[in-house]
Amino acid sequence: MLKNLKKYWWLFALVSILLFSYYIRSINIVPDRLLSFDPIFQYRYTYYIANYGHLPIWDELTYYVGRLSTPDIIPPFMYYITSLFYWIFGSILKLSLMTVSSYMSAIYGALITIPAFLLVKELSNNYGGLLSAALIGTAPQILVRTFGSSYDTDQLVLFFIILTLYLGFRVLKKRTVTNFSLAIIGFSAFMLTWTQFWYTFIIILVSIIIYLLLEIFIEKGKVNKINFGRFKKSLTKSRNKIFIMLLLFLSISVIGIINNINVITDLSLLIGFAQKAEQWIVNISIAELQPFSIFDLRGWITAMGNFFIDDMIINSIVFLFFISMLIFGIMYMFKKDLENSSFIITLFLIAIYTSFRGIRFTEFTSGLFIILVGSGFGILTEIVKNNNMKKTILFGFVILITLIAMNIGIGIGKQLGPDINLNWDSAWTFLKTQTSEFSIVGTWWDPGHMITGLAERRVYADGAHCQLGNDGKPACLYTINDRIADLGKIMVTSDENESLKLIRKYQGDSPKVYWIASDDLIGKFQWLQYFGTGCDARIDNNCPLYFMLGEQSRSVDNNGDIVLRNYGNIIILTGNIPVPIFIQGINAVLFDEIIYYDNGEVKTFKPTQNETQALLETLKPLERQLNIRFTNQTMPLTVWIPQHFSYIAVIPKNLRNNVFTKMFMLEGQGLEHFKQVFRNEQVKIYEVI
Repeated sequence: MLKNLKKYWWLFALVSILLFSYYIRSINIVPDRLLSFDPIFQYRYTYYIANYGHLPIWDELTYYVGRLSTPDIIPPFMYYITSLFYWIFGSILKLSLMTVSSYMSAIYGALITIPAFLLVKELSNNYGGLLSAALIGTAPQILVRTFGSSYDTDQLVLFFIILTLYLGFRVLKKRTVTNFSLAIIGFSAFMLTWTQFWYTFIIILVSIIIYLLLEIFIEKGKVNKINFGRFKKSLTKSRNKIFIMLLLFLSISVIGIINNINVITDLSLLIGFAQKAEQWIVNISIAELQPFSIFDLRGWITAMGNFFIDDMIINSIVFLFFISMLIFGIMYMFKKDLENSSFIITLFLIAIYTSFRGIRFTEFTSGLFIILVGSGFGILTEIVKNNNMKKTILFGFVILITLIAMNIGIGIGKQLGPDINLNWDSAWTFLKTQTSEFSIVGTWWDPGHMITGLAERRVYADGAHCQLGNDGKPACLYTINDRIADLGKIMVTSDENESLKLIRKYQGDSPKVYWIASDDLIGKFQWLQYFGTGCDARIDNNCPLYFMLGEQSRSVDNNGDIVLRNYGNIIILTGNIPVPIFIQGINAVLFDEIIYYDNGEVKTFKPTQNETQALLETLKPLERQLNIRFTNQTMPLTVWIPQHFSYIAVIPKNLRNNVFTKMFMLEGQGLEHFKQVFRNEQVKIYEVI
């Protein structure tokens, strides 16, 4: 018994890593709560399968006219697995489907550690496999996308990326019926999880090409001139590998056809996205898809898992260890095993290329880089295994790195959790209970999945893409590019009739249209303006944006009443009409216009020149007290002061009279075709009339 325990020590270590990885992902699970956006989209389809046993033939809520929901467009693997666990355990444990989805999401995330261990064990040994499993299980860049409340496909996508890499690599090295069958099963499950599942298949194909080149030019770890004998031998070895991949491709394609999945279309979509992700303009506006800079050290740390804390010494130690193990693994394997070396080099090159497609994809590159780090460490343990001192130092250092990673993982895990926002909750409840069933709701595309999943209403646009049909054309009436551009115009234009015309364009047979203006759009408005008008505030001074300032401090009088609020360069003197003052150095300037609230009613104050002079005379005694000097000029801007005073927004002239300003800041004043039917501090809902 003791002998068996010693033999399988690595198994107990792997189970411990798995449980710890689950723990840090499940710390903040809240019953009946999920993260917003994509997790709500995934939950909506899971709900349908859990209740009806299959995907809907037609999704009648998304895209305002609906779309097909076949496995070719909506890969259902995660929905069925989650529903299965719900059917088995939901009633026994008295858990709702949403709660089960949260826990399953944490489980899916923790399971990534298993293929990580298997792949690195194949490339090096158990030690390298365990280190990779521990790092992948705790890496912040992976954790923030794979924790419990984030019920999304990221967990299973990364799981299958590493698993299919392992299965594909293994079948090329050991061409057996069992390995080939396992590879087919793995890729088929991946196909039913992610439309871009060919990603790993392409990686394996590239590794074969690199292997062919290494076989031709490398002999006994050294670069030699090519000779015909080595060339012929290399072609023979590579031909067998390519034949295996061809059989695998044909098998996957047949399984895809049986499941109504057009694998060729999926392959073309992957290649198209890899070449130009910006073809869908939604990707341009997502912060996580912003470009990766090769000159940014912080970016490289992010791409390798983002093991980053406030202590620069620890950050440097971890990063240097990663780089050292990565380089060592590539260089040493180059001399030892060309099959492993070609695979490792391919992972390195693909990881770099994927990083450059956007920061969002560093979740995947973190997994690939960590595989390389673990492989390097595993190889190094083989070299020092006969030197007790070196072995002790190496393992002691790696244990320290692992403990640091675990500590970082716990810290990140405690910060993660579902969205809890009562203002938005009340908005979804209003739409779900106070609007007719077939109403359609519009706003910017971000909240689209919550409108369909929580409010259960049709939506103008959401975060999903309209996939191409078998004819190569979009499978919906208008692409997401069309809809996002029009949504921007609806909000940016000062011509209400233009907004109304665009709204009617997408109304279809919905009897009622409701429109949402929310506070998050103040900060996102550069994208509404850019896509709606083409004016890019990042490079064009002719299209300035709203400018938000948060309250930093306040002053009170002897009675405890607030008399002044500080927002950095702007202070607000409270009173019947709050007076914002812009301060630069000792110079103080008033604004052209103030939008404020009086007993819950929005009001505007745009003083005439005489009124401004009178106000300045009134404020003159404050100059010595505040150490400022008022000028006779005014800032040609409007300041919006919400009831809660927690922040203010400065409105430039070009945005003062647009539809969004009138909806959110002016509570509908100046609009004829939008009737406000719901409002709170964050969300305003209008019925379009």
